[in-house]
Amino acid sequence: MHDLIVVGAGGFAREIRQFIPQCFPAGSVRLKGFLSHNPRDLERFKIPEPVLAAPEKYTPEKNDRFLLGIGDIDHRRRVTEELTARGAIFLSLIHPTAYVDASAKLGEGCVIYPFVTIMNEAKLANFVAMNIYASAGHDTQIGQFCNLSPYATMNGFSILEEEVFLGTHATVQASNRVGRGSKVSANSVVTQNVGPETLVFGVPGRHTPLISNRA
Repeated sequence: MHDLIVVGAGGFAREIRQFIPQCFPAGSVRLKGFLSHNPRDLERFKIPEPVLAAPEKYTPEKNDRFLLGIGDIDHRRRVTEELTARGAIFLSLIHPTAYVDASAKLGEGCVIYPFVTIMNEAKLANFVAMNIYASAGHDTQIGQFCNLSPYATMNGFSILEEEVFLGTHATVQASNRVGRGSKVSANSVVTQNVGPETLVFGVPGRHTPLISNRA
């Protein structure tokens, strides 16, 4: 049995907590707790598992396994890099109602919510998050730390480079590429290739440089 630790203690982390019994065989894991900078993050939710420590202060133990429960892309990248440098091992969480084609490839630390669709030959890099009803069509590629909001859609042969955010109901049309660190607003449609650090909004999507706080 492994000790599971959810990295983060916000809404995303609490959702992951709910999915754990559905995603892992009974008796294979137990939830040890959460990592957060605020030790009181979970008090008002009456969650029995504790906040163990801040992520940068926690030393992974041999039996620990980690689930990434942080939504903000810059934050989750930094925290994940800090923990993996200290030997943390991340598991992927795949909800049983998700459809993942046998030919699809998923990296470590992915979080796949209920009713997600991942089609044939799709490739997800490490630490990708796909929220409820998000979809990756055939032959799509999703880079590290990308975050797909509910109902976000990638059509066939489309590509997200690393650290891309797709808002709710955002759509990337077939064979288009979205550059590293870009964001596609809710209900917007990518109809042509998008450069790095770009905000896409509207239908068809208009492009504007994104002001980044990236370190």
